[in-house]
Amino acid sequence: MLIDVLTPVFAIILCGYVLGRKKILGPEASAGMNGFVYFVSFPALLFVVVAKTPPAEIFYWPFFGAWIGGLAVVYLLTAVISLVFYRDGLAKLGMRGLNTTCASTAFIGIPLCTAAFGKDAAFPAVLATTLLAIFDLSASILLIETERNAQGKTLAIVANIAKALAKNPLMIGSALGIAFSVSGLHLPAAVSRLCEIVGGAAIPCSLVTLGLFFAGHSLLTGLSEVNVLTVLKLVVHPLVTWLLIFYVFPLDGRWTAIAVLLAALPPATTVFVIAQRYGIHVQQTASTMLISTIASIGSAAAVLLWLAPTR
Repeated sequence: MLIDVLTPVFAIILCGYVLGRKKILGPEASAGMNGFVYFVSFPALLFVVVAKTPPAEIFYWPFFGAWIGGLAVVYLLTAVISLVFYRDGLAKLGMRGLNTTCASTAFIGIPLCTAAFGKDAAFPAVLATTLLAIFDLSASILLIETERNAQGKTLAIVANIAKALAKNPLMIGSALGIAFSVSGLHLPAAVSRLCEIVGGAAIPCSLVTLGLFFAGHSLLTGLSEVNVLTVLKLVVHPLVTWLLIFYVFPLDGRWTAIAVLLAALPPATTVFVIAQRYGIHVQQTASTMLISTIASIGSAAAVLLWLAPTR
């Protein structure tokens, strides 16, 4: 089951790698695909996912608390490690935070949850994806833009950051989705289908781009940091999520299993797209994605075995 879900991920990455090694596609193609994903495809995907999620479901408080709480705790832990051991700025801190919290809840999480728990288990994965878009991406983009606009007077810095966030396509997609969800309007079928088609290209294109990146770079760079990020993502994140559910935000057994399983997944392709777009921590992010995706076979299987009796 897990292998069936992960096999297409590795196959698409391998496709990009072969295309890069054979010089069929080069840096220009990678930059073009990354631009399309960042400015068009991912915003469309975020919009349609958030817009179709009813406001009452977005704010299902026990899951909301456990999921956002888990993100916050692990993000803060990553921030402490970044500030104490690396000391290389807010932008890289933000990218490390995404690597350890922004799980692949859509591309891997939705098919895996439905395979393990039934079709209606797709909703928690969609909800988790929505919350990641609203909170996790926002926090990291804020940190990145804060460092990029660090020069100048305070008011000018604040104005530049606000302007950058307002123009960020991922933020625009999420914000429009929230506005449409809250409005109670029905998303026209043609718009929904358009966003689904365009958004559907986001994940395969970003995985091909990742493969192209691997074709020209070594995976051996920065492995000590990559290992730390992988442990935080695949071990600490699900453990913190489970502890919060057990002690603070009680959920039934099925929701608990789904939440912990989603936390045990590797970083989403969105993380690599952002890293490459901003030119921040690209090598470490790419290596973390590949290594943690392979290692997630063990982490996800362990969660399923551990929490299977409560499904």
